[in-house]
Formats: sequence, structure tokens, C-alpha cells
Amino acid sequence: MRSRARGVLALTAGACLLVTAAACTDDPEPEAPTGSPPPLPTTYDGAAPPGLSGKALRFLHGPEGSGPDLLDDPLGVRIQAVGDSFLISANSEERHLLQDAADGRTLWEDSQRVERFTTDDSGDDVFEVSRPGDGTTVTTVLDDAGEQVWSGSDPREGYLNGWVVRRPADWTPNEPYGAFAIARPDGEAVWEYEFTEPEPPAAPEKEDDEEAADPTDSAEAEEAVAHLGVPVTARGEVVLLDDGAGRLQARDLDDDGALLWSVSGESPELAEDTVLSGARPQVAGFYTLDVPPDAEATGPATPSTSARPSPAPSASPAPPEERETVLVRWGMPEEPSVLSLHDLDDGALVWSLAEPGANPVSASLGTAPVPGTVLDPTTDTLLLPQSSGTTPMIAVDLATGAVRWQFEDQEERSIVPRFALGGYIYGDSRGAEDDSGQVVLEADDKAAVSDELTGYVEAITRDGHALVVQNRQRFVFAPEPDAPRPSDSPGPGA
Repeated sequence: MRSRARGVLALTAGACLLVTAAACTDDPEPEAPTGSPPPLPTTYDGAAPPGLSGKALRFLHGPEGSGPDLLDDPLGVRIQAVGDSFLISANSEERHLLQDAADGRTLWEDSQRVERFTTDDSGDDVFEVSRPGDGTTVTTVLDDAGEQVWSGSDPREGYLNGWVVRRPADWTPNEPYGAFAIARPDGEAVWEYEFTEPEPPAAPEKEDDEEAADPTDSAEAEEAVAHLGVPVTARGEVVLLDDGAGRLQARDLDDDGALLWSVSGESPELAEDTVLSGARPQVAGFYTLDVPPDAEATGPATPSTSARPSPAPSASPAPPEERETVLVRWGMPEEPSVLSLHDLDDGALVWSLAEPGANPVSASLGTAPVPGTVLDPTTDTLLLPQSSGTTPMIAVDLATGAVRWQFEDQEERSIVPRFALGGYIYGDSRGAEDDSGQVVLEADDKAAVSDELTGYVEAITRDGHALVVQNRQRFVFAPEPDAPRPSDSPGPGA
């Protein structure tokens, strides 16, 4: 059930009357200090927020709290979920601590600068830190257990979703061509190639316009793919290259960079009613879909939560097969963008969708994914922000590409979704009247959870542990029993 008891948001305080006896001295009683905050609570008051178990595992602040001393930073702290852990960072200085969310163990602590959050080759969270070296900067990538994944000091090298990419000397987005090398984090070389600048297309003569070459012609596509591109993201043994001219291609790093598939914005199957000439691709994320065993390889996948036909009494239902996919946004400066979901192995189109707004893609050939996406795996609902148009947010059925809902009125437009848990979307409301500034929506239909929230959910880990703030105290809750993980596909990372 998703109904929640109405929580008590304020603590009641009792009063105590001191009575003096006649034999006491005439000295006046000392005045009670004014303005002192009440003691920090040690028990959570009210029902747990939606999607969380009923009782807090522990609290962090105060003499009896299990939190680290870092929480006493004079300017406060900020907390970020990394995999199954909480990364706690001081606001007054570069001090960071990684804590196991389930049991509170300290996994890593340091004063290095946190540069960014990204993912490894399987999609698990990692984060990147840096420190000054001998005349250079040493960059280190750590996983959610605080273990080192990779470290390097060559400014031409960078970590890309489980791989190390070496760019050409003096590489810039405006001059992206040259020799690239891709290696494993342990230094094993995997693939080296030369990204060459394609020849600008020749303008057809006026009388030959009707017979001009089809930009999707196989020979022309093969020639365009041969120029390769800049590595922008990877998943498993597949790396995606962007040529800067609107073509995305997938290469197999387990087969010396062999071409798996390629696609451009001008591919006619991407959008029937939208012209995508000059569209640039940006990877929105990698997602795993459940496909019935009898489904066609290139057909739409079936959501993991959809109903299945009842098998015959004598038949044993076959488990669904997993299908790895990649979601691409094709952006243009002024026209509505288009989403296309592709099979990661062969590029087969699962579905495509014209978005309501224009979402221009930067020409910087960066590795950052589409920001602000939120996936609820319980309902296969994916939230995608819109830069312009009639709505700031749409919710898409990840399996079919159908738009389930979108933000419409002013109150909904003030909501900024942050994370999902067990069929609920948690978001911050910039126009909220209550103290928490947080709202909870049903992921499948955006229905607001009517019960008042008893606390503010600050962070949720991959395995569903949550940090909840109530009355100046932080409490850690476990997920509801058998609840799905908040997100099995966090996207390509930054």
C-alpha cells in the first residue's frame, strides 16, 4: 500500500515548574538560557517517507550519533549518494568521507578535490578526485567502496566509463582530429586509431537536386564512418564515437575496434514527421530492458512491470531476456529534438520519439550525458528535462517510447525531480509553502502523494538506503523489503 500516516512535524515540549521551599535561601533562581536550541532528537517522529522501511537504522548527529566528526563542519556539509555509499563533503574546506550507507563504516577519507561523478564500464557509480603532483595534477578514480579504479597524471589521458582514452596533443573541440588510443585502467592497450577530418559534402548542381545522393546511402555512410570520431561514452566492451558532424558509431573494443553499427540524425527511421538535418547526437543513458523470449529481436521491448499472459498449466514460463540499449537525443538549435532508443549490440531501433521542446546539443564533443534525467525502474518511467517548449519535463515509458505525462501548470513546473525510489519520484519544489520544499509523485501517473512528508530525503543510494533530515537530525533508512534498486542504469556519467 502507498498510503502513509500523517506525520507529526513538530516536537511537543513539556514545561516544568520549580517550587521553592520556605527554608531555601533568598538568592534568586538563575535564569534559564534563552535562544538555546532544543536537544537533537534520537528517534524519528512519524512514518517513514514513501518507499522506505518503517524504522530508522541509525542517526548521525549529537553525542550518541554514529556520524563522523566531519558533520560538525562550521559551514555544514553536502551529501551525495555514490553507488551504495554516501559521500560527505565539508563546505568550509576540501574534506571528504565515504561512508557505507548500510552500516555506517568509513570506507575512504581524504582532502583531495572531488572533480566529477561518473560510471564504470558496467554502469556502477565512481567518482574522480585530484591532487597536485610534481608539476602536474594527479587524477584518481574511486569506486563506491573507496577502492582505486585508475590513476594518472598525463593531461592527455582521461577516464571514460571504465576505459582510459588518450587524446592527441593540443586536442580541442574545434580541432578534434588526430591519433587516439584506448586502454584498460591497468594500462593494457586495446585500440589505436586516427580520427581524420571528413571532406565537406559537395554542393549538388541545381539541375541534379532531385537526383542528389541520399545521405543515408550505404556507400556514403561507409565513407563517413571510416573517418571515425571522438570517444564520448562506453558501456561494457562497446565505445561510442561522435564525428562532430552528426554521426554516432559503436565500436567493439573486444575486436580491435570493429564497427558494430552507426546512425546519423538524417536516418529516415528516426522521425517520420520531423526534419533532423544537422542534428547532433548526445547520449542520454544506457538502459536494460526485459524482452519476452518470443519477441522479435528488433521489436519494442516489454516493460518489466507489464502483465504477462498466464501460461498453460503444464507450461513453465520462460524468464525474460535482458536487452542492453542506449538512448540518444538528437538536438537542433530551434527545432524539437528527437529521442531514439537503440539496441547496444546491433543498433536496431527500439523506438523513437519527437520531444515537445528544442534541446540543442553542444558542439564541444563532451562526455557529459543529458543532465537531470531520472529513472524509476519499478515502473520503467524515465524523466527527461526539456530546455524549451510547452513543458519543462516529460515522463517516457522506457520500453515503448510513449509519453506517460508531463509537467503542465505552474505548480508542477516548479518541481525539480532528483531521484526515484520504489515507484515514487522525489523532487524539490521551488515554490513549496512547507518547510521541506520536497514533493513526492507517483512515477507512472505523477499523482501527488497526499500525505505530509515527515522528513526531507537528502540522498538515496543505489541499493535504496536513504538519508532523511528531520528536526536538525539526519536519519538513515533502509528500503522497503524487496523494493527494486532505485536505478540500475544511471547513464553514461559525466
